[in-house]
Amino acid sequence: MFNLESDFLALDFDGVIADSIGECLVIGHNAYVKYTQAGQQICRIEELNEWHKDECRRLRNFIRSGEDYVYINLAIDKKARIQNQQEYDSFVNRHLNLKDTFYDLFYRERESFSSTKEDLWIELNPLYKGIRQFLLQYQAKESLFLVTTKKIKYALKILAGNRIDLIKKNCFCASGRDTKLKIIKNLLDKNNISPDNFYYIDDQVDTLIEVKESGVHCLLAKWGYTTGQQILRAEMDNIPAIQLNDFLIKFSAKPGY
Repeated sequence: MFNLESDFLALDFDGVIADSIGECLVIGHNAYVKYTQAGQQICRIEELNEWHKDECRRLRNFIRSGEDYVYINLAIDKKARIQNQQEYDSFVNRHLNLKDTFYDLFYRERESFSSTKEDLWIELNPLYKGIRQFLLQYQAKESLFLVTTKKIKYALKILAGNRIDLIKKNCFCASGRDTKLKIIKNLLDKNNISPDNFYYIDDQVDTLIEVKESGVHCLLAKWGYTTGQQILRAEMDNIPAIQLNDFLIKFSAKPGY
């Protein structure tokens, strides 16, 4: 059982704190339009046709970083057959020469959109029901960490738009070099924390399988972008899946918000 007074909690951002898929699909689409120089830029996810949105949401389960939102548009354009993580990774590897280009296009578009249309950009990143109250009322802020592949400036900007402040030094951006596993191991070592007193929640089962190596408690957020197949895979690796309301109760938020 989680103990607020003695335990530490680390959260992913997209798919755990914020339902950011609308923003990511808009930005990814606009970045791909700039790459192809074809099609129309959009401001809202409703401007995409339903089939395209559904396919983007399905492929979203396999992404790891911002540029992947451009890759999934490329995959749809090329009618690539992608049914699992291995097939997605193989597709990206076949087009690895575009990685830097897609990275640059995605983050340039996000920076422009979030600066020129800030209110709309915040609106495209709604927090999950109850999460705002959870973060506002969380009593052990010094023991609360953010560990995400999202650039911290954007995560904090979304939180600020919801009038939420987290301790900035407790917020970490994971990358290919500084993985979530490495960040969490460093947190354990630096703060002399026993893995048994540390909980990490993410919506990406592959990440949790990696982080589990550190010995911390790993839980899969069922309210994020997880699929039934991913939940079953988590169970096979002894990683519990948790519903949002259970999370709010067990980790000291008040239910019913």
